[in-house]
Amino acid sequence: MKNLVNVLPLILILVACNQPVDSKSELNKAPLTATKIIVQNKSPQINLIEKQWNFMVFEKGGCLGGEQYVTDKDFKPEQKPLVFSDLEWKTFSKNDKTELTEFLITKLSDTTKTQIHTCPFFRATNGEMAVYSLQHIHDINWLDFAEFKDYKNREYKSATDQPQMWLLDLLKNKTKRNILATLFRNELKK
Repeated sequence: MKNLVNVLPLILILVACNQPVDSKSELNKAPLTATKIIVQNKSPQINLIEKQWNFMVFEKGGCLGGEQYVTDKDFKPEQKPLVFSDLEWKTFSKNDKTELTEFLITKLSDTTKTQIHTCPFFRATNGEMAVYSLQHIHDINWLDFAEFKDYKNREYKSATDQPQMWLLDLLKNKTKRNILATLFRNELKK
């Protein structure tokens, strides 16, 4: 009898695991509830950053026109950083630098097309826009990091063999994407 008491829970688990799951059951709804809790527990600062970001890259959109790279020129004509109005970009960049960096790093693997065109080529992905934004926040271009120096000296060959495509390929590679994330995190320590 004692052995039956020990074996009975095991039998019940095995039987339960082999039963079809009812899509309307409470058990099936649990992951959605957990997701909602995580989303609701975001800090107000991250919610603000995300709201600003989504407006700039998915609703407003625009054209980068070469402004995605940080330059060392002494003379800078009156131009709007990235594609955002001065006010929107200044407001976005006034957020905590660490929180901005961490938020943008979470976007690196995102291949969703934004409403921002990268002249003269293609619409930027969310991850690509995150890199361009990190460049402006930290005042360093991704291809200026020693780890990516090979890209800096490459010659443009075509619309499919140029810096935008190189960055997109880099972002598809988890190892290189992690290196890029670490490099921008290290910029916070300077």
